[in-house]
Amino acid sequence: MDLIRKRAMFGTRRRTEALILIALLGETYPSEIARQLGVPLFSIQTVVESLERDGIVVTRKRGGTRLVSLDPRFYAAKELRSLLLRLAEGEPALQEAATNRRSRPRRRGKVI
Repeated sequence: MDLIRKRAMFGTRRRTEALILIALLGETYPSEIARQLGVPLFSIQTVVESLERDGIVVTRKRGGTRLVSLDPRFYAAKELRSLLLRLAEGEPALQEAATNRRSRPRRRGKVI
């Protein structure tokens, strides 16, 4: 299987990469996905909306932010997560982005 075909397994390369990141991160924000992939936020919001319409991901509000995660009620949720994590093994850049993510907010007033 060539690289282009593998990356577009779920329709488009961006959609596939977004799904892999969501699986790696567990729960994330559209802005974080866009930042990690280096793409405009609008395109990720469009991807998330289509995945939510298809019942693959679920979003919820936390304050003013929208959190995205794989939908555990999706009929093939376990299999999809396993497939996405397996696909992530061939994407070292996405794995590195997921492991280097900041998991909690910076303390107020802390010098950067």
